[in-house]
Amino acid sequence: MFFIILLSACQPFEQLNENVQDYQQRMARVLKQDKPAFIVTYLPAYPPLKEFEHSFNQPNIKLTEFYQLQHCHLATLIAERNTSLGKLQLPSIRFHYEKQLIQGLQECIKQTNEPELKAQLQVWLQLKQQNLPLSWADMLQKSTEIRQALSANQGLIAGGPQDGLHETLAAFNFLLASQQQDIIANKELEQHLHKLAQFALPSRLWRSQNLLTKNLNKTTLWLTQHGAADFCSVKPPNNSKKEIEYLSNVFQLFFIEKIQPIASQINHYHYKLSPIIELLLKHPNLAPAFKRYLSQQHQQGFADYQLATQQHIELWQLIFKNCHLSPGRSARNNTIQ
Repeated sequence: MFFIILLSACQPFEQLNENVQDYQQRMARVLKQDKPAFIVTYLPAYPPLKEFEHSFNQPNIKLTEFYQLQHCHLATLIAERNTSLGKLQLPSIRFHYEKQLIQGLQECIKQTNEPELKAQLQVWLQLKQQNLPLSWADMLQKSTEIRQALSANQGLIAGGPQDGLHETLAAFNFLLASQQQDIIANKELEQHLHKLAQFALPSRLWRSQNLLTKNLNKTTLWLTQHGAADFCSVKPPNNSKKEIEYLSNVFQLFFIEKIQPIASQINHYHYKLSPIIELLLKHPNLAPAFKRYLSQQHQQGFADYQLATQQHIELWQLIFKNCHLSPGRSARNNTIQ
């Protein structure tokens, strides 16, 4: 029973696979040819974490200096993380801790009267403020949840609320805003990271566009090789007329009514995510390898997908023109001009 429930939950995220294969199979039956080979696509590996390394100039607090901080809450923060500021494992926890330390340092400076200690606190504060953008970049690039969101090879978009567009936009906007906020709630930060991993919308989106790119290119070539552009360039026999009508129905029922709605959502999600991706690509503290990965998937991958879709539709426009056929109302309104 658990397996059946799990399988049914995953089905919406595999429907595009089935629709494309059905489209290819039905056309092959009409033409009495072997169907074009279906191509399963995967995203490239996420860049190695070593390519995201930063050089942090971290202050160390001597034991005598630590004892001088007992009048400040800062002493408690430092004691929780040993005597080295900000030495943590999880990037998100480290970033949250760095925020707490900066606030603690600012408060302690106000509470300190001893000039030498106050000057030392100012030095530590400056270092921590300089390092904060690097800690944020580490969180964004190294968090397990971010890697899952950007590179998971599991599922495709379904085209509905289950894709998590609202949650994904909210999560990325929270992470971007967290750079400038003095204090962030750790629980809220972790919840947004969890949502990014849960929906993995960018990776599902990019896998979906890659799937359509590869298979539409393959299908367009296959149709061309089997004379699709010349079906009706001369007066065909009656059985060929029936054949092209059947083929037209396949285009209407599978491409227009099943594949194109997902393609429309690919466009919608792409343009909704683009402002966020552009900000990340311009961020001075994010690594070149991270930016190359984003650019390859979001920009080049989308351009390839648009071209593949355009060429496939143009072939069908030619078929309809040569055969003096009118596509269904849905096709006429949505695709064929």
